[in-house]
Amino acid sequence: MNATKSTKLAVVGLSPLLLLATGCVATRRFVRNTTGPLEARIGKVDQKTSQNAQDIRDLDKKTETGIAQAQNSADQAGQAAGQADQHAQAANQVAQKGLSAANQAQNMVNNIDNYQATQHTVVLFGLNKSDLTAADKLQLDEIAQTVNPLKHYVIEIQGFTDKTGPKKYNLALSQQRANAVIRYLTLEHNIPLVRIYSLGYGEAAPVAPNSSRKGRIENRRVEIKVMVPQMGTQEAQSAEM
Repeated sequence: MNATKSTKLAVVGLSPLLLLATGCVATRRFVRNTTGPLEARIGKVDQKTSQNAQDIRDLDKKTETGIAQAQNSADQAGQAAGQADQHAQAANQVAQKGLSAANQAQNMVNNIDNYQATQHTVVLFGLNKSDLTAADKLQLDEIAQTVNPLKHYVIEIQGFTDKTGPKKYNLALSQQRANAVIRYLTLEHNIPLVRIYSLGYGEAAPVAPNSSRKGRIENRRVEIKVMVPQMGTQEAQSAEM
């Protein structure tokens, strides 16, 4: 009887302990079941947050790169626009100079009747020749020295031949002789071409009979005339000062 009571008392005494142990086990199981998914979700959130931060940094880099490229393109466009403006200004200056020269030439043509010859030089050529000799060049050097200080002048150049040969050939030869004089004055002495008027007359207007050798020599020529306004050379020089 005493043994049975002791057993019952032991069982009764163990029951609270068993209940307490069972409750602890259940609590730990609940905690594991609850915190496990939560930690997983928190991990995913942290991973997503980290990825978003990296995406933002990448976007910032791309934005900065795009801004730098856009600024570089804008700078290059500005430089190109500046160069284009400089070229336009240079072209405009050239056009203005050309227009001024054309107006000056037109004024000379309009006032050609008011010009008079102040120097008359004759350059002679050999038979079928159009090249200049050393003596011819000295004569042309004197003409260049005459017009160098002048501001208003015109040089009239006329080419001629003797009567030997066909008229068409003589016409072309007379122009070649005139061109030889023009080439020397413009290239060697920088005389503007707009100040020169020339024409080849062929065998027309002989200054001596073509029936003699001496006469034919005199007819193979280029006549150079320096034309200035009628106020005269001295006044023309004073007017430009």
